[in-house]
Amino acid sequence: MSQTTVVDRNSVTMPKLMFSPMALSQLQLIVENDFTLKGKYLRVLISGKGCDGFTYSVGFTDWQEEDLKVPVLDSDGDKVEESILVLMDPFTAFYLQEVAVDYLQDFANNNEGFTVTNLNQKEFAGKFWRQEAGKVPPLKENLNLP
Repeated sequence: MSQTTVVDRNSVTMPKLMFSPMALSQLQLIVENDFTLKGKYLRVLISGKGCDGFTYSVGFTDWQEEDLKVPVLDSDGDKVEESILVLMDPFTAFYLQEVAVDYLQDFANNNEGFTVTNLNQKEFAGKFWRQEAGKVPPLKENLNLP
């Protein structure tokens, strides 16, 4: 058996996830028209860390037991329709407390997709950012796994 640590989802504050009008429009268009995504959710995920802070990925996936279903806010901070939720694992949700999502269409450079901006990114820049206790996510007790 091995031991692993898991972020305690019940101790993570629900993030503020604000979508630009373009991002919200694109998300609604995709969800309403792509039948292959039925039952899937848009997921925002921390995919790496560099000197400037975290890097992020966005894609459609299934809901996992530990996921948080984060309500989407418009650019004014108002909650959009209940059916539009974004998934975040507890680790990502802990570090993405205030996030802006936009949708980029740069056809000249063959670049299109959702972009994620952590409005608190400067808090996690550099090499020693974890030395402050508040910058480490709350963990569940060690779990024994097979």
